[in-house]
Amino acid sequence: MTNVDVSQWPVRAVVNLSAYQENLAQMRRFAPHSQQMAIVKANAYGHGIERMALAALGAGTEWLGVAKASEAFRLRKYLDKHGVPRDHLVDTPTSAMMRSRLYQTAAMGLPSATRPRILTWLYVPHTDLLPVVKSEIDISVSTLDQLDQVSRACDAAGKRARLHLKVDTGLCRAGATDEDFPVLCKLARARERAGLVEVSAVWSHLARADEDTAAAEAFTKSQLKAFDEAWEVAQEAGLRPQLRHIAATAGIIWYPESHYDLVRVGISGYGLSPNPEIASSWQLGVRPVMRLETNVVQVKRVEKGAAVSYGGEWVAPGPRWLGLLPVGYADGLHRLAKNRGETWIKGRRAPIVGRIPMDQIVVDLGPAVDDTGTSVPCPVEPGELAIIFGDPKDRLLGGIPGVPALPTADDWAEWTDTINYEVITSISPNVPRVYVKDEPER
Repeated sequence: MTNVDVSQWPVRAVVNLSAYQENLAQMRRFAPHSQQMAIVKANAYGHGIERMALAALGAGTEWLGVAKASEAFRLRKYLDKHGVPRDHLVDTPTSAMMRSRLYQTAAMGLPSATRPRILTWLYVPHTDLLPVVKSEIDISVSTLDQLDQVSRACDAAGKRARLHLKVDTGLCRAGATDEDFPVLCKLARARERAGLVEVSAVWSHLARADEDTAAAEAFTKSQLKAFDEAWEVAQEAGLRPQLRHIAATAGIIWYPESHYDLVRVGISGYGLSPNPEIASSWQLGVRPVMRLETNVVQVKRVEKGAAVSYGGEWVAPGPRWLGLLPVGYADGLHRLAKNRGETWIKGRRAPIVGRIPMDQIVVDLGPAVDDTGTSVPCPVEPGELAIIFGDPKDRLLGGIPGVPALPTADDWAEWTDTINYEVITSISPNVPRVYVKDEPER
């Protein structure tokens, strides 16, 4: 949502830009000799692609990775509007002969944070790549048809495009097969000679780098071996790409041999671990970037036996204080969290009771009577801040000794039988993103 009065909207996703930049710096320490690509696909994992892209560049990132071509094109327009220079290829003349001669000249060097490049890798056969080529966005190619599609767009634009040839090393998703990759490389080299494209990189994707098993380690090493072999195939075809990249967050952390020339920072940039069972965010030295919060709408006392929410799946075991929060599955909460999930209100955990409706949930604020049967006041008043998930070490909220920590995206993943990636990317675009930075220490 772009036009909303945040003060009037009942739910907010508070995004800490300082934390994001610190996380990227931490990931740079894992791979200090490789260029860094900040993955900002899927609206920057739900955090807001525009502001996160600028924050990444401010942290020194040289590349931005966006899956869908249309989203990459919108990002390029935003960066242009904000004066971020492009990493230009030398101007391409329209004559095929002149283009071929021009290709023989030295290309510009690798990108920098002040002159970044964008990579996109998802488009369908009818996608119009002309604006993508004109926007000087690097394009992934996995098939001969995709090579033709990009080449046609380059010819129409009178511009060369930088290509990243993708090889399938075992994920069985995008990428050329072992059988097709040599042919793809040879034809890509022919398109280079024709002055239509420049092959800038060979890349792939690890499938099991986030697993802590001997089988997963063996499989990952087999992928790296296949990747090295694909690089040799590209060289034999006459290609001279500047870059190889296969490592995303898990590879960066647990497989240093996968770093090559460029690494792709995804989930760890947003302060979450690719596998919390192996290492938590804090063990990796990163901190959650997003805090989802709202305010208490209403509190009420219910008596023993009161059934809460649709279906009456939670029944009060005695007199209880309940709170109503204006957030539900339309905002991105998962219904599986019914009677399992927790929130944080006024220094204590408040469990979700009953089903999760579209736009409101009910939480248990505690007993309404003490052990003697004497009524006790409600511990919370309407308007009180309620945290759905956030940074458990946030000292302004829950990161204080003796005070229960804030629920995390990892907690929500456990409560809803999913992964932290889905928790943060599920937050509705209708929920305003509020961008903050750390206050300087005094």
